[in-house]
Amino acid sequence: MNQTANTSSKKRRMRLPLYAAGGAVVGFISSAAFTKLPSDLNWTLSVYYDYDLLFALIALVVLVMTIWNSISLARTPSARPEEEEADDISDHPSLMSPAERSLGSAMMLSTFSVITSFAWVALALSLYASSRDLPKSSNLFTLGNLVAACIAVIIVVVLQSVTIKRYNRYFPDRALDLNSRNMQKNHFEKLDEGEKWIVYRAAYRSFQMMNLLLGVGMAALVVYSILYSFAAFPIILLSVIWIINIGVYFRETYRAQKQ
Repeated sequence: MNQTANTSSKKRRMRLPLYAAGGAVVGFISSAAFTKLPSDLNWTLSVYYDYDLLFALIALVVLVMTIWNSISLARTPSARPEEEEADDISDHPSLMSPAERSLGSAMMLSTFSVITSFAWVALALSLYASSRDLPKSSNLFTLGNLVAACIAVIIVVVLQSVTIKRYNRYFPDRALDLNSRNMQKNHFEKLDEGEKWIVYRAAYRSFQMMNLLLGVGMAALVVYSILYSFAAFPIILLSVIWIINIGVYFRETYRAQKQ
């Protein structure tokens, strides 16, 4: 009974951001009918050049995660200690040793760094391609920003490769093969039943959060269209992603029922 109540409470808490976003959209639309926004209102997150503050924040995030990833790797020995040299499990509150927790943090941070750096490259390339239409755009800034983003990608990819090699040394029985097209599937097949159950649970939580974020993103794009101009493509793109996300879930559910 308590478990059912806790599950219902968690679902209500997860819906709160969506309700808040919907209320914000309705409130903004209502207020926009009576209040006119200033024509000189700046939404480009810029100080000297267009979007320079935005790219500075992205660069700072990549830098912090890269340093944090390096620190986590430094706390992890280059090779997993032997069983007789390993610390007693009873000395730790969890089944993972401190070195394994540091390695897990490094794996997570390396993934986040790669995603953020590739987003930086995509934004920098888009800015460079459309710099002619921006009044405060500088060719030197846009080109330097693009070069810095490419350098960041190289650094984080190399660091991720080092992190994965460290992981493979710790867990040779479930090593990640970067040259395999089905790397994630092959890695999943190497897990035991308990670890697979953890992956299933995490995947379902991720699925729930993705549905919530897609709804919030849809509301945010409506606000964006109100502030700037009508943008159909991002809304359609989110709708397609949402449909595919739900469709994959139902397909896998029906496939499991037939087995």
